Amino acid sequence: MMEKKSLTREEQMVDWLNSEIEKDKIELDKEKKDLINSLKSIKKEEVLPKQEKLSLWKKIKKVLLGS
Repeated sequence: MMEKKSLTREEQMVDWLNSEIEKDKIELDKEKKDLINSLKSIKKEEVLPKQEKLSLWKKIKKVLLGS
């Protein structure tokens, strides 16, 4: 009779663990979606500054003078 009660307790623990795992998965998916949406809202120019295109003369000057 004691074994039956301990099995029930073990089953309850397993059920609780499974429900916690499911909650964690749902929360993780929500956080992933939030992160993806926040990354989508960032503009490329905010992260990488726009690089100035060098003219041919500026390129030659940069190579020759090293500045």
